[in-house]
Amino acid sequence: MKKALRKTGLEKRNRMTKSEVETLSKQIIKVINSKFNLDKYQIIGFYLPLGNEVDLRPLIKELIELGKTIVLPKVLDKHTMEFFPIKDLNDHHIGRFNVLEPNSNKKIPKNEIEIIFVPGIYFSYQNYRIGFGAGFYDRYFAQYHNKKVGVCYAFQYVPNIPYNDYDIPMDQIITENPLHLYHDED
Repeated sequence: MKKALRKTGLEKRNRMTKSEVETLSKQIIKVINSKFNLDKYQIIGFYLPLGNEVDLRPLIKELIELGKTIVLPKVLDKHTMEFFPIKDLNDHHIGRFNVLEPNSNKKIPKNEIEIIFVPGIYFSYQNYRIGFGAGFYDRYFAQYHNKKVGVCYAFQYVPNIPYNDYDIPMDQIITENPLHLYHDED
């Protein structure tokens, strides 16, 4: 079931135009800024977009300019992913699975990353996620206790998706539509 959902979700996302991705990504950044007080965080986890994933690079650039430490995931082996800092939006290379990974080798401890924005193919109303199926985020989040925010387009936010005991739900899902009344605590 997850495999079929992953395939249809990717096909749908891949059909998006560059203009749609740009417009919706800008709207999602506005929603993030309205729901989260990013000033209160110093170390923030992000991802660099793969294909037509939501593009948060303008927000990342702005936060780097404000002096925030931005960390990105890097796959270390077939079971392990960790987060490493970047200096700017060009501070990366193509890593495993053709994913852009940070150049740094200075791993940031999980407990120091205050909030992580997470991509996915689908997210459910119960905050579960379907990614590419390798389980890196679920294994990472098994020992991560700070804020996890799923980021997707509204069509990727669905009532239900299958999940297992090892799947770790997000704390919040953000799309271009402010779907929840959730706001970051002050």
